[in-house]
Amino acid sequence: MNQALREIKKHLLIYLVFIKNSLIAQMEYRVNFIGNMAMETGYLFVKLAYVVVVYRSGVTINGLSPDQILLFIGTFVTLTATYAGLFMINNFGLRTKIKDGDLDLLLTKPVSLQFMATLRQADLTIFGVDAIAGLIMVGIAWSRLGIPFSWYNAAGFVFFMVISVLVSYSLFLLPILLSFWFTNISALAEITDSFWDFNNMPMDIYNRWIQAIGIFILPIFAIANFPPMFLLHKMPPVILAWSVLLPMLLLLLVRLLWRKGLRNYSSASS
Repeated sequence: MNQALREIKKHLLIYLVFIKNSLIAQMEYRVNFIGNMAMETGYLFVKLAYVVVVYRSGVTINGLSPDQILLFIGTFVTLTATYAGLFMINNFGLRTKIKDGDLDLLLTKPVSLQFMATLRQADLTIFGVDAIAGLIMVGIAWSRLGIPFSWYNAAGFVFFMVISVLVSYSLFLLPILLSFWFTNISALAEITDSFWDFNNMPMDIYNRWIQAIGIFILPIFAIANFPPMFLLHKMPPVILAWSVLLPMLLLLLVRLLWRKGLRNYSSASS
């Protein structure tokens, strides 16, 4: 147990170094940094169009009020910060490293290769803009809905946000791992990446069959729906149990494919 805790602490400290290095690298070109931030802010305003439409129309979707929908959208925008800002840049880079045999340098490091290859870089412009905007929307919706800000609600929401982050990390890394076996998976990666926007709105806008597929088979709805469902007391026992089991299954699958893929990996020097 002590050894495991030491490893976790070591990797957390290394990750903080990764974040620091990413920030330094981006701030080195400040005009580009400011331009990227302005561009991401523009994308954010496009996402906010959903909020404006919902509030102006005053419609309800399967019993969800505009304030409840805002809670879902705010959660989605917050999680977009972690996916687009922390994971996506590494996924695209990993695909190139595998194709070109450039994992050799990382193989020599005394830490987990998967950790190094999938979490080494961060786009802090995307992360900062989306995280701030998303949390503001969640806070506004939380207040307007009159949900008590208790330790139970706060801890539960954070818990399901962590689950959502783990699911997004695993789910979108899985197709990238096919690069160990196939030369070019760019089309598959782009198609998979487009699935992210299915979380733009609550899954209640879809029929029950699509919801079931999006939770239990291709669990894309497991990303942005679980945290607000918890706060709104709309999480049945079956989905509650699945929400805990799903990230463990996905992380295990990612780990198994990673190890199998490494055995198939051809380095640049081989």
